[in-house]
Amino acid sequence: MKKKGLLLAAAIGVCGTVCANTKVVSIEFKDLTKKSFVLSESPKFQYRNDSLVVNGSASTAYPFQNVSKFYFEDSEESGIPAVASNEVRVTYLDNQNILVEGLKAGSNVELFSLLGQLIEKKSTKDGEALQFKLPNDKGVYVLKVDNQSIKIVKK
Repeated sequence: MKKKGLLLAAAIGVCGTVCANTKVVSIEFKDLTKKSFVLSESPKFQYRNDSLVVNGSASTAYPFQNVSKFYFEDSEESGIPAVASNEVRVTYLDNQNILVEGLKAGSNVELFSLLGQLIEKKSTKDGEALQFKLPNDKGVYVLKVDNQSIKIVKK
């Protein structure tokens, strides 16, 4: 948790000078909600007590355990490559749950054990992110997204 927080704090510090043309910073949470801040309002981001603290016209703190990711929008100067629209991304929310993003509308996503047993199957209607709960057992699982297979390791 500390490592994730330090990386986040470092990225925020770097972007203070690199992302001069950035207009919005967004924070996405593990419960799939999102908060966005307009940078022209000059919010200040800090890492304090295992939380992301945003100070601007109002002040608020978000515990890192609830933050899935954050990113800057409307800037080509961030140095972060854009993700292709057809790229599927899998994020570990915790040791029990994963989030599958970058899906096309109508994608079929299936979670299998290594023995080939279907654990869970979901489909997207409009390309939204899907959340899967991994079994309690440690091991390797296979996530099949349309014609692509992704190895998932649960420790």
